Amino acid sequence: MTEFRGHVAFEPEAGTQDDRARAGAPFLASGVGAPRAWRDNSAALAIGQRIVTAEDRRERQPEPDAAGRVVLFSGYLFEPSEVAGELGLPAGSPDSRVVASWFDRHGLGSLHRLKGDYTFALWDPNRRQVHLVVSPMASRIVYWHARSTGFWFATTLSALHQFAGVPKALDPLQLALHFTVHIVDPADTLYRQIRLLPPGTALTADAKGVRENAFWRPDPARRLSLRTPHAYAEAARDLLDQAVRRQLRSDRIPGVLVSGGLDSSAVAATAARTIAPATIDTYTSEPPPGQPVEGREGWYDRERPHVEALAARYPNLTPHFCHSHEPAPFEVDPTPLFAAGGRMQFIANHIGWFDAAYRAARRDGHAALLTGAMGNMTLSFDGLRGLSDYARAGRIDKLVRLLPAAARFRQRSLWGLVKSHVLFPSLPPKLRDTLWRRRHPGKHPWAEYAAIRAEFAGQVDLDATLWSSGESARFANSPDSRKMVARFLQAQRIRVLETLGTLRAYYGFELRDPFADPDLVEFCLAIPRDQYLLGGEQRSLARRTLADRLPPALLDERRYGQQNPEWFTRLSAQRDSFAADIERLGNVPLAAEMLDLPRLRQLIETWPADAEAATARRFEYEHLIPRAVQTGRFIRWAEGSNQ
Repeated sequence: MTEFRGHVAFEPEAGTQDDRARAGAPFLASGVGAPRAWRDNSAALAIGQRIVTAEDRRERQPEPDAAGRVVLFSGYLFEPSEVAGELGLPAGSPDSRVVASWFDRHGLGSLHRLKGDYTFALWDPNRRQVHLVVSPMASRIVYWHARSTGFWFATTLSALHQFAGVPKALDPLQLALHFTVHIVDPADTLYRQIRLLPPGTALTADAKGVRENAFWRPDPARRLSLRTPHAYAEAARDLLDQAVRRQLRSDRIPGVLVSGGLDSSAVAATAARTIAPATIDTYTSEPPPGQPVEGREGWYDRERPHVEALAARYPNLTPHFCHSHEPAPFEVDPTPLFAAGGRMQFIANHIGWFDAAYRAARRDGHAALLTGAMGNMTLSFDGLRGLSDYARAGRIDKLVRLLPAAARFRQRSLWGLVKSHVLFPSLPPKLRDTLWRRRHPGKHPWAEYAAIRAEFAGQVDLDATLWSSGESARFANSPDSRKMVARFLQAQRIRVLETLGTLRAYYGFELRDPFADPDLVEFCLAIPRDQYLLGGEQRSLARRTLADRLPPALLDERRYGQQNPEWFTRLSAQRDSFAADIERLGNVPLAAEMLDLPRLRQLIETWPADAEAATARRFEYEHLIPRAVQTGRFIRWAEGSNQ
């Protein structure tokens, strides 16, 4: 992923000359070339090129077009030759040149037709306007800051903060929302006066101000009806083939991050079929040999058997199994992650579990890795949330047909399924939240998974903010399954994208997800909900769609794969560093004000003796402690504290 940044001065102001010079500073990102800068009387633009596609080698950004406009482009188009031909450009033209030509012909009016995974900035000196665009379902975003006198933008927060004129004040409310994994406005960031541009959005900034236009969003109101279940599976299969083919565009065949689940295995199998007989590297994280792991009913903790079954079916897959005996360096000292992305990563312990696989892929020279992260919200949606849709619509016939079979498939009681997937989700989110608070007087729902002081939550109006926005502290999303999925893909996915940006900057390669393809997303959101639960079989659409390419061992698996099953051993190795940082954070004012340090100390002092003992308090130890410590470490880093 190419990194870019820019500053446009609409009026002279103090610091402008400094920011003009800083535009060309080296980017704090791995794998990008020396920055190339371009300046005129108002704008200072810079780009650091990372070679991912063959056409990237011909990029000469930033350079003005015939009209004097300058484009900064990061990402890739899905069908560049087709678009270039339509515009009369020679085959093999760099994507930035294709985009500049597209803008010259179409402006901002037809961006939904310019398909790809990209963001670009365009400076028009004649109109003194800067445009920012992020494509639908892109795996990247762009950050910006605006004042009446100027506009600043960059592909990462770290690149944006290299401008002296951009404020660096943390927003306590946003810290609380990030920590409790809630999103009110997807464009908000951890910093005051800095916003981001979500996928499917275009922005224009000039001396008159900033205007945004959402030109694409997942549409939960759209409906698509086909004649037979077979027709849905065939259509999904064609869209998956197209999505994977699009994501394979690279100077070198991408690797695939593979688990034993349906989604990443589907990506690997589809890629293997597409490029055969060429070979594909796959990378799988697993516990070290002989490492004790947590056993959980309904879950499997070893990915290797399923991955080996997949590789046996596709000889052109070359599997690599990766593990480490100790935490990743950034789990103990996340400063390099903070510096690369400019934001906190409180799931560093889970990112760390993949570190050995990421490093192996980087050593093998890959500029891109394919994943299946969004499969659960698209092709392999389990269908259970759709049961509440039928309940609210009064479709008792559907419930009578699906519920008993679904209970048998999951080996659960019928009443348990009704309660968790029909009755509870059918209640409005605020009502669900209210009922919980009545059962737990004096307690706050978010305190179960976030070690935040109640006084701090009150000071930043956390509860009031959630309620006024329709959010619930109990993660009680919309009762409508389509609206729930659409919100996840458009709003909650933003935090995933911010993490992806940090990982690109830190490791030097990009993670691509075919299940985030906008055409596949639109299809999966529009089809009837029962296609995901035919005959009570969860993930029915995925199992039918993938029947032509996955071995029975994967298709018939009803358990869930367990990520980071050796979590307790990995975190126990960090117990002392956690304890030391918890004490240091008492001297960092904002961290001490926000975090429930006494609770964290007590958890450290009562550390379980072994993994079996930790299972009963798994959420506190696997999630609550590392999230709190990493949040505190970020606050200390961001505020420049030496405590």
